[in-house]
Amino acid sequence: MYVVKRNGTREPFDLKKIANAMQKAYKNVGENFSDEECLKQASEIAKPYKNLEVTIETIQDDVELYLMKKKQYDAARAYIKYREKQKTDRENPWGDNDERQDLILKKYLINGEDKKDFIKRIAFGKSSLEKILRRKEAIFGGRNLYAIGREGNITGSNCYVVKDPEDSLESIYKVDYQIARTYSYGGGQGMNLSKIRPKGAKVNNSSNTTPGVMVFAEKYSHTTLNTQQDNRRGALMLVLNIDHPDIIDFITTKLDLSKVNGANISIAVTDDFMNAVENNETWVMRFETPYELIEKKINAKDLLSLVGYAAHTMGDPGVVFIDHMNDYHFLSEYPDVKFTATNPCGEQPLMPHGSCNLGSINLNAFVKNPFTDHPVYDWDRFDFVVSEMILALDDLLTMLGDRHALPEQREHVIQFREVGLGVMGLADLALSMRLRYGSQEFLEFLDKLMRRMLNSAAKASALRAKELGAFPRFDYDKISRSTFYQVGIDPDTDELIKKYGMRNSRLLSIAPTGSISNILGVSGGVEPFFQINYTRRIVSMFDEEKTITIWEKTPLALAKALGVEPEKLPDWALITSQNIDFMERAHVQATIQKYVDTAISSTFNIPNAATVDDVKNIYKTAWKLGFKGATVFRDRCAKIGILAGINENTEDLNPATPPHVHLEEKWINKKTNEVREYVTHITVSQTGYIPEKIERELCPLCGDVLVKKQGCIHCNNQECDYEKCAI
Repeated sequence: MYVVKRNGTREPFDLKKIANAMQKAYKNVGENFSDEECLKQASEIAKPYKNLEVTIETIQDDVELYLMKKKQYDAARAYIKYREKQKTDRENPWGDNDERQDLILKKYLINGEDKKDFIKRIAFGKSSLEKILRRKEAIFGGRNLYAIGREGNITGSNCYVVKDPEDSLESIYKVDYQIARTYSYGGGQGMNLSKIRPKGAKVNNSSNTTPGVMVFAEKYSHTTLNTQQDNRRGALMLVLNIDHPDIIDFITTKLDLSKVNGANISIAVTDDFMNAVENNETWVMRFETPYELIEKKINAKDLLSLVGYAAHTMGDPGVVFIDHMNDYHFLSEYPDVKFTATNPCGEQPLMPHGSCNLGSINLNAFVKNPFTDHPVYDWDRFDFVVSEMILALDDLLTMLGDRHALPEQREHVIQFREVGLGVMGLADLALSMRLRYGSQEFLEFLDKLMRRMLNSAAKASALRAKELGAFPRFDYDKISRSTFYQVGIDPDTDELIKKYGMRNSRLLSIAPTGSISNILGVSGGVEPFFQINYTRRIVSMFDEEKTITIWEKTPLALAKALGVEPEKLPDWALITSQNIDFMERAHVQATIQKYVDTAISSTFNIPNAATVDDVKNIYKTAWKLGFKGATVFRDRCAKIGILAGINENTEDLNPATPPHVHLEEKWINKKTNEVREYVTHITVSQTGYIPEKIERELCPLCGDVLVKKQGCIHCNNQECDYEKCAI
């Protein structure tokens, strides 16, 4: 027996759906009927159907009549109201969106399309998915919203990672073409530049020496700025390893606002480096070419201070903990799988030519009885929506599989079938459940939620593998040995994966969800609210000016439920990224990362009063807690970011003192064995740095290194009195 849906599709008849609908109607009016009783009543309703096809409208009419015959008048009224609301939602979905939400949605609409048309288009004929979208339970990432149902060379993947450029002009310029081609299809790109030889190294051409990594970083940045997409430019992530000799140029480049402003930049930080910081050890940056060995040494703490200063001043660079990225995911036991870079927002470390196919769950949509003393989370519906979104993302891999710019990208999708299902509305969920964001009770709930999400996603992928086959590179022995699998996968999920495999090599990915969370009216990603309210100045056509306060929707709803003015909300409801305790914020992300096989795009928004030491503490804590990356943005720093505060005065009231560091350099000619040694003193400013490179000399008295300070040559040994001045 089949049910004919309103869009004409046929689905197998499920008696439980009738029983569940009746039980909800009963509960809404305080009546308690058991699952067994509701199933029995549903069976009575369905008797006349036998083996016929029946429409959904007929079933709902019969439920109404049954409730009336049984004199369950209150339940019948509740059921009728439910049907009326469902009809309104179908005819006028997202009718509660405000002007700001509609304005953001506009960039995804096809000409002449309204919200109802839009939802039907992106549901691509799946009635269950259309209902999920109407109820704001989940939504796809921006590129999928734009690409589905459109003609032309438009990718459905938000971002890619290109194969790292090799140390040759041919490779460097090939990558430049590949990222430009990807931008033309609407995708972003990420790459690691660490194979390119450092500034001053010998090359076999008329230049004699190379200009270094940053010249090519600037080139890729210009390509990103100059390749036009529909109403936006491309997005680029540049990564450099912490042991590359040009790392100081990379760290400080964005202190100059005119440089590399078409890219985000991140440093690939290793466990060895963080251990060197902990132990106050020397850190070595090394690069070998056919002609020479280049080695630079610096105190590891000094180098981290330089990173902290740049992030404190400008909000760049971010850091990625590259060892944890490579050690903690489903494919960590595959010898040939290695990540060197992430997509531009940092939520997906990817193999060369891998891509992000994104969607996000609105966590707040599953709270029943919100804001009360007894809220309930609808775990069954949550599991269902997670499963449906995994299946839908997998469908899109096939539907849009020929929409990738490069043949290498198309082949990678076939081999690995990566998806990235994330979340949004976590801050709203905390208010709806009456849990303080970051509290121990909140963390315990979050741990349960994320574990459930991972296992629901993995089960859906396994059942899709049963139907259509596992991704070609699936290997149960390797995947089940991964630390991530052993930490996060439950025994019943393991049984399914062992039996059927997995359709997708990547499952969960927490994107920032800037546009899509605004469309659905909830907080972005897993962040606390950036601010609970903001002010807006309105100037009328008669030049009258007034200031109004606009509140986020969920805090406003909480205030209404509590019967208080929004300004009188309790402190636990006013947690924002500016006032949350740092360690609580860190433990939220650590809890989530435990169950996310890719990564989390999340920014530590810190107040203007924060110091460089605070920034460094964020890095150290993030590393110790198992983060895969950390980005810091300080209020009123020199870079005015997307998340600008409500203050009109953006003067930095707490600029940091620029650090001074020195390097010891050794350049060894491999053909002549000639060794040149230098001491380089680096003076950093708010716009860059100035290196003072002097050839290394030894003290004639004690044999230690001589260093230049304030026009004089001093011995580095504090117990030695040797000094030589120019005057």
